[in-house]
Formats: sequence, structure tokens, C-alpha cells
Amino acid sequence: MNAEPILQISGLHKAYGDSKILRGVDLTVQRGEVIFLIGPSGGGKSTLLRCINFLETPCAGEITFTGERLCHQDNQIYQQVDESRLRMARSKMPMVFQQFNLFSNRTVLENVIEGPVHVLRRPRQEAIAEARVILDKVGLSARLDYYPDQLSGGQRQRVAIARALAMKPELILFDEPTSALDPELVSGVLDTIRQLAQEGMTMIIVTHEMNFARKLADRICFVADGGILESGSPEQLLATPARNSRIASFIQSMQH
Repeated sequence: MNAEPILQISGLHKAYGDSKILRGVDLTVQRGEVIFLIGPSGGGKSTLLRCINFLETPCAGEITFTGERLCHQDNQIYQQVDESRLRMARSKMPMVFQQFNLFSNRTVLENVIEGPVHVLRRPRQEAIAEARVILDKVGLSARLDYYPDQLSGGQRQRVAIARALAMKPELILFDEPTSALDPELVSGVLDTIRQLAQEGMTMIIVTHEMNFARKLADRICFVADGGILESGSPEQLLATPARNSRIASFIQSMQH
């Protein structure tokens, strides 16, 4: 086991004008860990994910990923590495979005090889061979030549996961991956994520699927008011929520 955390965040702040979204978040993620972020809408969960891979620029704080410090404070002034290094780091921690974000004018296979060919500069035939293996793994080998609008929402989300896997990631970020899906399509996506967890993929997952978090999480973080108010194992956080009334009332609201 490599003792060095894959991701270390300290004192992370994000604001839009006077609106403070993140207020000094600290989070350490070990390799192979599956962390779920739960909490009320507007609490900062998605913004935290987007700051981790610099789709949003933090205002302050430090992020170290696979041993490389990507941003820090220097005499109170926020500094981050240049765009090419951020792009490389981002390719190793792809995000799977709520709304899939697939290229509508490209086939399933073309969507999956886009990153490896254009970002990682992999030979096209090699990328295609690997994409076929990954699409088979997520149950879409019969859909290689389909376009996104010919797929169900669940299939589209599994293409988005395949696209992330094609980047050979160190960490995958999931932003409410099932919230845009019809209920009967959710289980296929959750099964795919469960399989990745069993294979040891490091993941941070924003979700409202409490039962899924309960079964799969190594750790659950309750995010509200721009910070991680509480974190612990599923047993600590979900089975005995009475010690924190905010979490208790949130979980109760999820069950209605």
C-alpha cells in the first residue's frame, strides 16, 4: 500500500462575488478509497468536485494530487500551476457529469476514444482496441456505432463512465451520476460503479442515493454551508445520525 494520499485538499475556498460557496474545505483521499459526498442542494458538493479538477478555479487553498501540488497560497496570494500541467492532472481525474456531456454528433466508440487520441496522444488503433474492451465491460459492446440520441439515459451515462475509464484515471469524480435518469435505468449505472469499486478504483461520488452510499462507501462526508461538517464510515454517519441533527433531518428528507 502506498501510504501517500492520492489527493490532499486543505483550506479550499471558492466564492462568486460576495457569495461564498466553499469555506475552507479539508479532505484527504487514499488510493482505492470510495468517498461519497452527501448533503443539501447548494451546500457546495458539486463546486468542491469542480474545484478538485479545476473546472472551477479555487479562490484559496492547497490541492495536491498524486504527489504534485497543483495550487497553494504564497504569502496569502493564490497560485496554481500552468494550464498544461492542470490539463494533464485533469486527464487523470476525469469527471462523470449528471447530464452525460457526450458529443452528440459522434458515435459511442468515437466519444470514448476522443480523450485518449487527442489528449493523451495515443495511436488511434490502440485507443479503439482499448475502447472496445471498456465498452464490453460496461455492457455496451453492441452499441459501438450508435449515436447518443439512440441510447437510453442509463446507456449514455455508461458511455460517459467508459470515456472516463479510457483515460486510465487515477481518480474518477462523479457528480450525481444517476439524478437525470429514470428510476428503472439507475441500477445499471450503479452496478457499473460498484464493479469499479471492487476493482479498487479511487472515486469521489456526489449522490442522493443513500442506500447506495451506505453499501459502497468507505467514507461518507456530509457537506453543507460550504464545508464538510462531518465525515465517517456509513455506520457512523447513516446508522446513528442522531448525534448530528442536521444529518438526521437530511436523511429523513431523502426518505420522502
